Amino acid sequence: MSVSEGRLGTNRTDVVLAAVLVVLGIVQVTVWPIADSVLGQLYVLCTTLPLAWRRTRPVPAAFVSTLLWVVPTEGYPILGFVAVVLQFFALGSWGRPGRAVVAVTAWAVTATVVGTLVGPEPPVAAIGAALAVAAPVLAGRLVAHLRAQNEELDRLAATLREERRRAEETAVELERARIAQELHDVVGHEVTLIAVQAEAAAAALRLAPDRAVEPVEAIRITAHRTLAEMRGVLDVLSAEDGVRGATDDLAEVARRAEQAGIPTTLDVHGAPGEDDEQARLAVNRVVRECLTNAGRHAPGEPVALDVVWEPDRVRVVAANATGLAAVPAAGRGLTGMRHRAELLGGGFAADVHDGRFTVRFELPLAGAAR
Repeated sequence: MSVSEGRLGTNRTDVVLAAVLVVLGIVQVTVWPIADSVLGQLYVLCTTLPLAWRRTRPVPAAFVSTLLWVVPTEGYPILGFVAVVLQFFALGSWGRPGRAVVAVTAWAVTATVVGTLVGPEPPVAAIGAALAVAAPVLAGRLVAHLRAQNEELDRLAATLREERRRAEETAVELERARIAQELHDVVGHEVTLIAVQAEAAAAALRLAPDRAVEPVEAIRITAHRTLAEMRGVLDVLSAEDGVRGATDDLAEVARRAEQAGIPTTLDVHGAPGEDDEQARLAVNRVVRECLTNAGRHAPGEPVALDVVWEPDRVRVVAANATGLAAVPAAGRGLTGMRHRAELLGGGFAADVHDGRFTVRFELPLAGAAR
């Protein structure tokens, strides 16, 4: 049964139950009258029939079922006690608002006490009559409280499942961005070297074809190295800690850039510790990106690189002449360096001053506390 059907109508199970109890109650008061025949049958109908609405309209159903309790009778329908327990348990379990439940319960206790005292039962029976009303209401309230707790737990569980799904989707997106950035850092650098060497080879072919052998061979070596670098990046990304993997020494990176036609000066002070693998990888990627940007946007201009490993941090400064008057719009390279710095708790800045483009990159070291 739908919620709307339950709120506006009756519960089929309760209707059947009410009908059965009404029939049995009328049979009883017909065989063993508790009052005048018409009054007895009306008493059964009034106290039992409201069970049909005990869950859909618990407050009015409970109130109506007590209207004749103050009428003196010579006994009570045997199954009427079952009806009372079911009716007032439903009042406690489903009745809203709470003030209406308290008011109806108080009225019912008063009515049953008065009806008992004016009837043939001894006065002490009034205590049992009051408990027959109050106890089911209290039990129903307890069940309602537990039901509300279970519903809240279900809601929280659904919220947690949704949050976990979103976290998983976010993790996937971050991993995709990380893979894209790593491939850009590696492939962009090597492809820039290939482009510079290809221009040298093209110029040699026009002027002195025999001198094109060296740049063409360099292109071949760089292309093979690029494939190896890509496989290395995938190995790094699949490693358990996400940072372990072979990376070229900075001196080797500078040497290859020099061979490709990017004049490079590299000064390295200090060295990373055993616990600084993540910072070492980040510095390697940043140096590659700086050389790539210089070769792409300021070909032929010398690049000065300073890498300083201090006890608690590492600093990278890359500078080269450029015709730019201001820092260009951030592409994947600059954005990637900034994100890498933010991810590792460091800082990044890029500026143009007196025709020189300067990148500053700084990271705290994981091994600083050792």
